[in-house]
Amino acid sequence: MLRRRGEIRQNVLSLADLSMDTTAHTVTRAGKRITLTSREYALLEYLLRNQGIIQTRSQISDHVWNYDFEYDSNVVDVYVRYLRNKIDRDFDPPLIHTIRGFGYFMRLEDEKA
Repeated sequence: MLRRRGEIRQNVLSLADLSMDTTAHTVTRAGKRITLTSREYALLEYLLRNQGIIQTRSQISDHVWNYDFEYDSNVVDVYVRYLRNKIDRDFDPPLIHTIRGFGYFMRLEDEKA
């Protein structure tokens, strides 16, 4: 089915010292294994597959939760915070970035958005 759409999905996604093996469903940063919930994992995979591209809250909720949230819902913000606590808090440099009023994206700080 993927071939029909012309998509080739990578099994290992990475950015800096963060690595996600989508076959084994494992995430490591600087060699340390990180345990994620299924939603955190889906959010991280989405952001890694779209690294360097700003993803709006609406795009994230459509992809990770498969439906639109109410406009005043902060569930995306909450899950990004959970992910930051696991992925960025104890490591340098931070990889998850916020563009106020727009959304979130992943990249190394020295790269341009």
